[in-house]
Amino acid sequence: MNRLQSVICSLVLYYLCSILPAYAEISNHQIFYRQDKRAPLTKIDIVFLGAGKNQEPPSQNGLAEIASKLIRKGIEKRGDIDQLAVLGTDLSVFANTTSLTISVYTLSENCAESIAIIRDLIYNLEFSESDLEDVKKREVTNYQNNLERNTANHMRNFALARTKGIKKLRSLKTLKNLSAKDIRQYYAQLQKTEVVFFKVLSNRDSTEIAKMLRPIIEKREARRQAGGFVHSLASSEANYYFGPSAFVFENYSDLKNVFCYWLIPYGSVGETNYISPMISMTLGPYLYKYFREELGLVYDTACNYRSSKNIRFLEIHADPQLQNSEELIAKMFDFIRGLSDDPRFWKKIKALRENSNIAYAHVHERLTPQRRLDSEVYRAIYNPATRKGGSGSITDAEVRTFLEKFFVPENMIMIFVGPQDHIIDILNKHLPEVDIRVHDVKELIE
Repeated sequence: MNRLQSVICSLVLYYLCSILPAYAEISNHQIFYRQDKRAPLTKIDIVFLGAGKNQEPPSQNGLAEIASKLIRKGIEKRGDIDQLAVLGTDLSVFANTTSLTISVYTLSENCAESIAIIRDLIYNLEFSESDLEDVKKREVTNYQNNLERNTANHMRNFALARTKGIKKLRSLKTLKNLSAKDIRQYYAQLQKTEVVFFKVLSNRDSTEIAKMLRPIIEKREARRQAGGFVHSLASSEANYYFGPSAFVFENYSDLKNVFCYWLIPYGSVGETNYISPMISMTLGPYLYKYFREELGLVYDTACNYRSSKNIRFLEIHADPQLQNSEELIAKMFDFIRGLSDDPRFWKKIKALRENSNIAYAHVHERLTPQRRLDSEVYRAIYNPATRKGGSGSITDAEVRTFLEKFFVPENMIMIFVGPQDHIIDILNKHLPEVDIRVHDVKELIE
């Protein structure tokens, strides 16, 4: 398989296997199971669907994540972690965009005993103010360290929050205001969550696993309590046009580069879209060849498709040296909005389409049991629409319609990191229609 085919294959794997926020219902207490006899191990994810970060009110940003840390701390105080360790069992608790998950990884021979301990702790945890304060202190440090490690990710989220109305990734203010009462209310809702399901990877038989998991759901079934979290999410608004915006941050490092990002929103997480990955895979090498090899304006450039909260977007990145930044910024803006009429782009799209069918045939050969399990859950949640031939069946007319709708100045969010006065002068000179917004990096988590 050549490099292009390998990249396409990885792309298809990503689409098949990524677990994304849910829009559709999934059967309560359903067990998604895959057998893996390569080792005498069992992994069980207990998934509380609808208890994730997207379901938090803005005033409680960070609640699900703090609750997951406090649940772990409560388990440690009870002594359950040590007891599980003796059984060869590792336990983790984490929140993502749509759910809170208690994940159990254990020796299969001790699976039943480990599940019994976990079932008991789920229904008998307590939370104290002192434990919460300890967790919050650690999280303040984690927020600050995460900002340093993932500044670009926070900038993307911040820009989308200011233009698309989504929540910030982190908020120190709301973190500090969270109380033990908030945690207890969250946990009470967690126990009443309408949909709880299981993901299981094990060498043991599925009927044995089902019997072991039964005690976890018996108490929930006895209560027959409705309510809890709302796990279905509304799609984002159809109107993506808010005028070109530029978010400018000062670069306090000694690097003489301007870091540039162009974000192009195009849809909601959970929607099926074959065109955006095609464009991403085509533009990646094309941008490098044109802006690096031919024009010599950047050290590196790339195009990726990403998501933040419930928004999907394409991101173009470039890092020109200071003396090249004016030419790069002006040329990139024109390049993006002129892409639908670029003959070199269409030639590369044709080559990608011709190779996609070859690579697609190799996808299922590379799926591990875990990936197959993830894919099964994804299909059950979404029932995604599929298209015969995949990206190979997408026509030029469909790609052109996508470009003409989204690759326009009105749908462009720009982020620049570097000398603020220098960047603002460039924007005022070449892009006077752009709404310039100057911010401090500290605002990203305040």
